[in-house]
Amino acid sequence: MAGEFRQFKLTNQDEIIAEVIDHGDDNTPDIIVRKVMKIIVVDDYDENVRFYTFKPWLSFQDDIEELSSLNSVHVVGEATPSKTVMLHYVKSLSEVDKYNKLKQAGMDMNAIADTIKDMSEEEMDEFLEQKFGQNDNIENMFDSDDPKIIQFRPKNKGDGTLH
Repeated sequence: MAGEFRQFKLTNQDEIIAEVIDHGDDNTPDIIVRKVMKIIVVDDYDENVRFYTFKPWLSFQDDIEELSSLNSVHVVGEATPSKTVMLHYVKSLSEVDKYNKLKQAGMDMNAIADTIKDMSEEEMDEFLEQKFGQNDNIENMFDSDDPKIIQFRPKNKGDGTLH
């Protein structure tokens, strides 16, 4: 059963989104999470624009399914992420997963960048299918009857609308 996705504001001002596997209790202040992505905010004051992106929270954690421990003492705030944020989060997870599959196949960073820089999403999926066999599209991790899970491409709904 999939966990609940939460957005956390930490005492060091970082903001992360993660799937919560276990929220801990009074005896254990640790929150067990996976698929953790840090929200990066960049301000362009000249253009008066703010940009957002995601990156893996922990460096060199190659498997997005790897469990991490978040000490709840360092959580200042917690919220349910918006549907818009979740859409970008899922896309970022997909990109990280694709990159890590190439890295695990033994390609070095420069070779990965050269290989994927001009690929469309469809070409990337086809490349990964050829390289690794069955392509487990990361959006499938949200297929569930659980009402807490947002399906971005619901089965039997061709228009792809979010509800």
